[in-house]
Formats: sequence, C-alpha cells, structure tokens
Amino acid sequence: MRRLIAAMACVGAFATAQAQLQVLIPTPFGMVVSAGQWLLFNNKRVYYIEVTGSGRTSEEARMNGFRLAVEQALGSVIASETESRNSRIQRDEVISYAAGFVERYEVVTTMPTGSGYEIVMRVWVQRTNLAERLLAKSQADGQIDGARASIAVDTAQYSRSQGDRLLGTVLRDFPERSFDIRLESTRVELDARRRTELVVPFVIAWNGMYVRSVWSAQKSVSTCGWNGCVMDQQSLDLLADELINTRPQVLVTITSPSGEVKHRVCYAYDSLTQDNPTDRYFVRRNDLVPDIQTRIRSEIRLPVNSQDLADLSQVDVRVVRASNCPSQVLVYHK
Repeated sequence: MRRLIAAMACVGAFATAQAQLQVLIPTPFGMVVSAGQWLLFNNKRVYYIEVTGSGRTSEEARMNGFRLAVEQALGSVIASETESRNSRIQRDEVISYAAGFVERYEVVTTMPTGSGYEIVMRVWVQRTNLAERLLAKSQADGQIDGARASIAVDTAQYSRSQGDRLLGTVLRDFPERSFDIRLESTRVELDARRRTELVVPFVIAWNGMYVRSVWSAQKSVSTCGWNGCVMDQQSLDLLADELINTRPQVLVTITSPSGEVKHRVCYAYDSLTQDNPTDRYFVRRNDLVPDIQTRIRSEIRLPVNSQDLADLSQVDVRVVRASNCPSQVLVYHK
C-alpha cells in the first residue's frame, strides 16, 4: 500500500525576522544560525542567511549547508511516501525540492565533530528562474569565478534531481490511482447473429486530486522566465515514460458469487494515450499535461452463453499498466 501526500511548504520568502526565528531548529542537513533576509546584491535580488551544515565529510557538510540555505530562502515542495507490505514498512522517504541555487558564500568556521564536520557559512541564494544560463557568467570580461560557478551548478543540479524524484513519486501512482471509473448498468443483448453478449458500459475520468498533484509536480520542476514556464528534456522524458510508454490498458475482471475469477482480460484503448490533437484523450505526447475535463465513455462486450451468465456476479473495471495485465490483451470493445 502506498500513501502519497503532496503539499506546498512556503518557508518565508518575504517573512519577518520573527517568523524566521520559528524555523531555527536542527535538521538532518544542519541548522539555521540567524534569520535570513532578502537583499539587493550586484543588481540581483538574493537571500542572505547564515547556516551550519553537517556531514560525514567537509564537502558533504558544505553541500548540506547550501541545501538548507536554499530551502529556507525559497521554500520547498515536500512529498512524503510510505510503502508498507504485510504491516511492515518497506520504504519511508521525504523528498524536498527547492527552486534555487547558491549565488556566493563565505566559510566562517570549519569544526571537526565525532561523526564528521560542521561548517558555519554565510550564504547568498538566488532563484533558479532568473536566467539559469547565467549560472557561470564571468564577473568581468576575461575572468571566470570557477569556484562560484561550480557551487551554483552543483546546487542547481541538486534542485533538478530532487524535482525529478518528486515528479517520479507522483507518477508512480499512474494509472492505477489516477482515474475514477463509473460503472453503468450491465445488460445482456443479442447481436446480429443472435449470439448472446454481456455488455459492460463504463465512464473513465481523471481523478481530480491526482491531476492537481501532477500539475503541482510539473510546476515544481519547471524553469520560469519572461517567455513562460518550461520543463527540461529530462523531466519531459520522465513524463513520457510514465504516462505514455507504460501503455495503460483497461482491465476487466468478472467473478462468480463465490469470488472465483471467471473473466480477467485487458483491453487496449488507443484513446487513453494518443498523439491526435483533434480528439479528446487523457494524455497527448505533444504536451504531456493531463486535461482534468477529459472523459471517455465506452463499453466491453463479452460473448457468453446462458450457463456462463448464471455463474457471473461481480464486475470490476480499472486502468492498469500493460506490464500488470494478464498475457491476453483484446480490442473487443466499443
């Protein structure tokens, strides 16, 4: 069983010093030494804060201090996912994504500890949506501040990788938890050749809470500038892998009154994922943005006889990945 909680945590981008003091508590990365504030530095809006980074090595302590500074400055999106099986926790992780990077820093002190190092630093943080292509811009013609550029790239890369983990956490629930399915009344009909068919009509629609989670995750990994917000190719590839390449199918299971499975088959639906922009589909490869308004009404027709009908009781319809289907996949539907 997997439980997903996605929430936006805004940690004082323009908060007062009193509000900032409420977060001066230790974290796994380290702790905030003094309340931060937004400043204008070299004609750029940056967030100045003093932090202590902790780690097994001095490099790890330094990077953890940077991550803490970025999250204090710009806030983070936090996803907590717990997987349990047979009442035992299999995985419990918290993923934090902060959309920023370290513009510059100064080391105040480096202190060895029994478990590693603690480094006190003054850190200036800049948002990632302010032209990330300028991460390694020279301070003057012919000069490159390699140390600053290296830290800026490292922290920006960390933010991107955490964003991918956040997006991946949400996408792991696709399609099993991403759709609402409404079954309509089943009926029995005779076809043109007087053969008996069991007709199972249903309507598939996006689950609103799931779509909003995807939208939030997509926004978190997007870079925003004067021309709008865009995702990089790695994030787009992740979306395509989970939403398109998993080839979602409609799984129909029919059981007897005793619970015995009498029919369990997947049906391939091109309308679940499609490139055609003129029709309504759940996911289109050209934009990879779920449309919460999309609904598909369809029906499954099963050839049966009177003996089969007498032993059928319960119908279950759900959307699953192709890898979770039985070996047989049919296209016998309307």
